[in-house]
Amino acid sequence: MRVTVIRNKRRKKAAFYVTPNGIELRIPARLSKRVVDRILEEHDTWIHEISQKLPRQTSVLDEGLVFHGKNYPTQIDDGTTLRFDGSSFFVPKRWDENALAKHYETWLRERALEYVINQAPTYERLLDVKAKKIRIGHQRTRWGSCSSNGTISINVRLMLAPKKIMDYVIAHEWTHLVHFDHSASFWNTCRTIYPEVDFAKAWLKQNGHALQFKKTD
Repeated sequence: MRVTVIRNKRRKKAAFYVTPNGIELRIPARLSKRVVDRILEEHDTWIHEISQKLPRQTSVLDEGLVFHGKNYPTQIDDGTTLRFDGSSFFVPKRWDENALAKHYETWLRERALEYVINQAPTYERLLDVKAKKIRIGHQRTRWGSCSSNGTISINVRLMLAPKKIMDYVIAHEWTHLVHFDHSASFWNTCRTIYPEVDFAKAWLKQNGHALQFKKTD
């Protein structure tokens, strides 16, 4: 099993950690590659023994791909792009896991932008406002944001949630074009265009941590 080496300038000495994702070797930032290689070599037997005990990680192809809150199976084909027919994803047989992750994120970003652009006019008519720019991000902690100049960003990870949850975040951010705060007036306005605010907030609090996929460069 491959050991992930993690450098940290605050760490004083090297140590192994067994995580749900495998084995990590956490080391001081300036530790030389020669020393790291020696540590790995000295612990080779231990690494092998631990690796045998860890659960086998399933691939994305085994797990399927998620879209709007539903998991869909993947099928290998002779194509050159990621395709979705409404019931299955089709993956080119020449792709490895990294290629699939990269194209999956790109595909989700494209679908996310389409979805937000299609939904936005409804809220803009209700609020009598218009966003200056729409962008799709991949934020770690925020589901959306609205800048003071009217640029709205929606987290691509919401494409893994049911549509009604993504609709809430869209309504939330468009409401910020009227109230640039979280005052009582903001929430009252938000509820007029999206009545299920409390349900959506509770859903994200309970399930938001599971809306994850590998972020690629």
